[in-house]
Amino acid sequence: MIRSNPFVREEPTRRLPHGRRRSLKDCECRSPRVRETVEPDRPDDIEPVILEGSPGTKCRPFLTVQKDSERFAACNALADEIGPIDDAKKAFRLLEDAIGDEVNEVFGVLTLDLHKRMKGLELTGRGEETSVMAPIASTCRAAVLHGAYMAIIFHVHPSGIEAQPSEADDQTTEAFVEAFNAINIPLLDHVIVAGDTKNRSYYSYAENDQL
Repeated sequence: MIRSNPFVREEPTRRLPHGRRRSLKDCECRSPRVRETVEPDRPDDIEPVILEGSPGTKCRPFLTVQKDSERFAACNALADEIGPIDDAKKAFRLLEDAIGDEVNEVFGVLTLDLHKRMKGLELTGRGEETSVMAPIASTCRAAVLHGAYMAIIFHVHPSGIEAQPSEADDQTTEAFVEAFNAINIPLLDHVIVAGDTKNRSYYSYAENDQL
C-alpha cells in the first residue's frame, strides 16, 4: 500500500455545475492535480541535510600488509631447497641467508606451516650494534597474520664472536614461550645468530633443551 506524503498538499478538485464543460480558463493551464511542497518549519540558522548518492566515504581502511614478491620468491626458493625446517641447523641456514651482512641487532620470527615448511620471515625489531628490543605484541601479530601453525623466533648478535645467550635472552625466551602458548602457536625454538659474514655461528635453545 502506498502511503501519502504528509509534506505534500493536494489542491481540492473544483466541481462544475451539471452540464457545464471545463474550459481552459477553468484549468488555468495546469495539470489536473497540482502538488505544492510544504517545507517543515526549522530555525533559520540550521541548514537542511541533503542526501546525495556518492561512491562512499573517503575514510576507508588505510593499513595494509604488502608482500615483497621478489624477496618472497628468493626466500621461498631457499626454503624449497632446505625442505621442512625440523632442526636448528636448517633454521640457521635460512636465517643466515636472510640477515645477510646485518650490522645491527635485529629480532624477528620465522613462521612455519603444518609440515614445518616456511610460511613467512619477518623482522619485528631493529636495534643498535649491541642491543635490540624484542617486541612480543608485533612478533605474535606477525605470526597470526602469516597464518602460522608454529614459529621460531630469532635475533642477531653482530658482535663477531661465537653465539651465546645472555641472561636477558633467557628471560625473553621464557616470555615468548608464554605469549605464543596464549595464541595457540607452538614456539619451536629461539635461534641466536652471531659471528660475522665469513664465520657465522648460532645458538639454539631447543638444541640445548632450554624451551
